[in-house]
Parts: sequence; C-alpha cells; structure tokens
Amino acid sequence: MSTRIKSDNPTIYLAGPWFTAGQPERLAKIEKLMDDLEITYYSPRLDGIDLTPDATEADRNAVFADNVAHLKQAKLVVAVVDGFDTGTIWETGTAYGLDIPVAYYGETLAEGTFNVMLAKSGKAVVENMTDLKAFLQDPTSDAFQYTGTIR
Repeated sequence: MSTRIKSDNPTIYLAGPWFTAGQPERLAKIEKLMDDLEITYYSPRLDGIDLTPDATEADRNAVFADNVAHLKQAKLVVAVVDGFDTGTIWETGTAYGLDIPVAYYGETLAEGTFNVMLAKSGKAVVENMTDLKAFLQDPTSDAFQYTGTIR
C-alpha cells in the first residue's frame, strides 16, 4: 500500500474533471500511481476547496485563487482530457503560457481525433497507465509525442 507524500511545493498539478461517472476513478488511478512513484502532487479533487452548486462568489474566488497558485508552482501539469472539461483545458493553456510542461492523459484518444492545439502544446500525450508511469519516471523524455489523428 502506497502512502502519499505531501509537500508545500508539489511537483505536479493534476488537472482533470471528477463530476461524472468514471471521472473520479480515473483521477484516483493517476493519484495512486504518483503515490506509488513517491511523486508530490496537487490534486484539486483531493486538496482543493470543495465548491458546491450553492457556493458564494467568495467561495468561487477562493477556489480560483487556490488552483491558480498551485498551478503556478508546478513543474509539470498532468491533464486528463477524456471528456474535454473546460476547466482542465483552461489549466493546460495557462500552464503552457507559463512555460510549464503539460502531459495529456486520455484513455479514449484512440477513438477519435485530438485537437491540434493540445497535441502541439504537450510535452507528452499518453493513452494508458503504463505509458504515464514511464513518462513520469522520465518527464524529460520526448518518446511520448502524439502520433494519432489531429485536427
């Protein structure tokens, strides 16, 4: 059983939705992988401020500020792109603009096409946990470029 290593300056910002069936489980798999690899990370799902549908404007401002602050600290963003959550896409664009490398993770990429802006902005595009593990063990590798259909 792995134990999570907490840090005030986590290495990875994990971006991804957790709002519909299957999404929390996908993030949990990635969180467990990073725990197993003893990588520090910030997961808004686990570490962030819980935003409920009846949240106040102050609550929304706090979530935004907290996520942006952690995003700016990251050395790498791992972003789950299955379902193309707009918040996740915003986080990846912001990371790219801040020169923070982005690794896109999408288990469903083989089923269609991948957006050119995402494909070309990513340090890596991985479609399974085996490749994600390999990339996280060597995040400087250029072996994980997307080679599927792009539009």
